[in-house]
Amino acid sequence: MRMLKVSFLIGVLNEIDRLPRAVDSIRKQDYPGESIEIVVADGGSTDGTIEYAESAGCRVVHNPLRRCEPGLALGYAQASGDVAVFMAADNVLHDERFVRQIVAPFEDANVAAAMPRVINTGEDCITTRYLNDFTDPFSHFVYGASANPSTFARAYPVKRSTGEYVIYDFKDRPRPLVALAQAMALRTGLPRRAGTEEDDIAPILDIVERGGDIAYVPAAQVEHHSVAGLSDYLSKMGPRIAERLRSSDHITWKRIDRRRDERQVRAYVWPFYAVSVIFPAMVAAYGLARDRKLTWAYHPIISFALASTLLRQMALHALASPSRRRSPT
Repeated sequence: MRMLKVSFLIGVLNEIDRLPRAVDSIRKQDYPGESIEIVVADGGSTDGTIEYAESAGCRVVHNPLRRCEPGLALGYAQASGDVAVFMAADNVLHDERFVRQIVAPFEDANVAAAMPRVINTGEDCITTRYLNDFTDPFSHFVYGASANPSTFARAYPVKRSTGEYVIYDFKDRPRPLVALAQAMALRTGLPRRAGTEEDDIAPILDIVERGGDIAYVPAAQVEHHSVAGLSDYLSKMGPRIAERLRSSDHITWKRIDRRRDERQVRAYVWPFYAVSVIFPAMVAAYGLARDRKLTWAYHPIISFALASTLLRQMALHALASPSRRRSPT
């Protein structure tokens, strides 16, 4: 098989402190340099990010919408590779074998995407470790084992498995929560529905609907150094929650409103579950006993903290515009 060309797509906005490490991890890959391109979708950086990216040999594309998701969609449309890898500046490829491992499943023509394993390192705080192990508390509660490829085996049967990767069978089952992020790899040239540029989950759901395969490659490991601590995480989530409350047509509402299943119920129950403390503590005790994973002990704390942030934002939203109230998510 010919050597596949790989396009790394990185969405940035003022990331001069973190982008060099991400780029360095790509340049160190045990893969021909001429078969790798780095496309940086910049949302208008003013801190030297653009100058660094250009000096490092990256191709910089202007992202007029500034946000990461549409920036990555723009980069995907302009990628020249056979496979596109979606990254953020806080991602680091763990070792030099990543590219060879993540492209291996694409020898199968029916494989449309490949998921790496997100790992923790010694520099990660407990909040980052929890997010890497489980995703955010809300999604963890709503999607359960379907929210992280490392636990898909508890939610889906295996369609086929090799020594390098596993393909799960999503047919006729609740869809997984998989986004174009954390070094997710996607075959280029796939159609994308108009209006989904802000939705990094829709392209994966479309692959499942079309019957394409998605491979999980546990040996392809990526680091995700997302937050400095709980306060940093909440400071980022607060504005995001506020934005969703202000916008009645936000993709979050659309995704929940079109469901008529257990997940929809869980989405509305979650705030009450999270602030109760006792129920998250019971779930954490069970998970800790089952998985022997210490991040389970953090589940009641981060769940309560995020739910409290949600309720605060809901109160502020209600005071600012009573006519635009929404139910919690």
